[in-house]
Amino acid sequence: MNLKYTIKAFFVVAVLTLSACSDDFFETSPSGDLTGSETYSSTKNIDALINGTLRYLMETSTSQDNPGLSAITLTHEVMGEDAIARDGVYGFRDSYPYRDPFDNTTRRALFFWSFQYKVIDNCNNILANVDAASGTEAERRYLKGQAYVLRGFVYLNLVRQYQFTYAKDRNAKAVPVYTKPTDPTSAPKARATVQEVYDQVIGDLTQAETLLAGFTRKVKNRPDVNVVKGLLARAYLTQENWSLAATKAREARSGYSIMEAAQYTQGFNDVSNVEWIWGHPQQADQNLGGASYFAYIDVTPAAGYRSIMPDPYFRQLFADGDIRKTLFDVVTTSTDPLYRWIRYKKFINKADQSGHIVLMRSSEMALIEAEAKARQSDLAGAVSALNELRVKRNLPAVAAASYTQTQLIDEILTERRRELWGEGFRLYDLLRTQRAPVRKESVETVRVGSADVVIKGHYVLKFPDNSNLVPNSPYYLFPIPVNEYNTNPNL
Repeated sequence: MNLKYTIKAFFVVAVLTLSACSDDFFETSPSGDLTGSETYSSTKNIDALINGTLRYLMETSTSQDNPGLSAITLTHEVMGEDAIARDGVYGFRDSYPYRDPFDNTTRRALFFWSFQYKVIDNCNNILANVDAASGTEAERRYLKGQAYVLRGFVYLNLVRQYQFTYAKDRNAKAVPVYTKPTDPTSAPKARATVQEVYDQVIGDLTQAETLLAGFTRKVKNRPDVNVVKGLLARAYLTQENWSLAATKAREARSGYSIMEAAQYTQGFNDVSNVEWIWGHPQQADQNLGGASYFAYIDVTPAAGYRSIMPDPYFRQLFADGDIRKTLFDVVTTSTDPLYRWIRYKKFINKADQSGHIVLMRSSEMALIEAEAKARQSDLAGAVSALNELRVKRNLPAVAAASYTQTQLIDEILTERRRELWGEGFRLYDLLRTQRAPVRKESVETVRVGSADVVIKGHYVLKFPDNSNLVPNSPYYLFPIPVNEYNTNPNL
């Protein structure tokens, strides 16, 4: 990473974040004038720095189309086949055709890299200083555990964004791994292998699992043991360690029942939802206007970007009776900017623009458990986990005898598409399963007046070089920004 830039820029941002935080969700002390060793002098100060790190991860924005982690979430969605960035609409129109972030000279390529490494550097500083902070031993332990979780979370994202999947080539070069605080004199590192990054991820999360035993959080933005186990489940799933993926996924959703059908229609905007294991709550004064997740994915307002639309073929994945199918409607008013598009009303912002952002749900964990068991030939166990979700979506339970192993795995992967749309998993799934998105021109029609008109769908069906969409294409990988190559000769 750009060592000369990172340390100064991040601490300025983090401290300013703390001083600007005035909501009831979080404890916001210390004040914004803390510098140097004072920042780490007490567990109270470090707790505020953890909070600032979380808010920086979720809310920092270098432009309206870079709303923190949500920028990556939405980019992942439109690089698949089930979500489309409307042509000519601000936001993710260049990610959808694989031009951005593939081009390492873009501001978005720089943002994706730098803001994630800033989070890592802040976690490294916390881990280096927390043991000497005044406070109780339990406070130091819990803060250390949260720092390990956040570092592991970001490295897990990075290794899946900047290199092909673990099963393809664990020895491929991925991203540099930093575990100590950096300063302008620190030597920049070379890229670690995929295996080395996963070893770091698993090591961080394993330590966090021990350190956070007994920790009870006040707000769901703070990672606890359930969050740790959920992240381990994601890591093991990608490593194809099916046994541990299934075990950790079941443990992660302990205490978090899958929401009832009626709750699915409430807008996906509040951490109080019974199945949200991890989420980012906000209040109106934290709203970043256009630079926010809901500004792009909420299609219900009469105005706004409303950039991310569902593909007509995605709607066809839902059976009649599925509560999720009721969230689709076709816009047939010719004066509406969304005319001929399908609206998918899964995400609806709160009236005061304070919608919360989902990071982990028990439904995801049930699907990880189902897939992992199916890949171990435990079809009965896989169907049991899958049915826990299906019945809560008003669908009938299915029987293991109705599927071969391959058919059941495909059904579970399709269910991931149905259930997790808009939550940032599609590109990860395409990479880990080494598949290509299937984009087709829309042929579905809707009656408008006396005519049948074609519903809008995909308008980009090939890569920028006019080649076909294929598995394991470099167009799916995020590029290390050119700025980084210019400052780190070891890359």
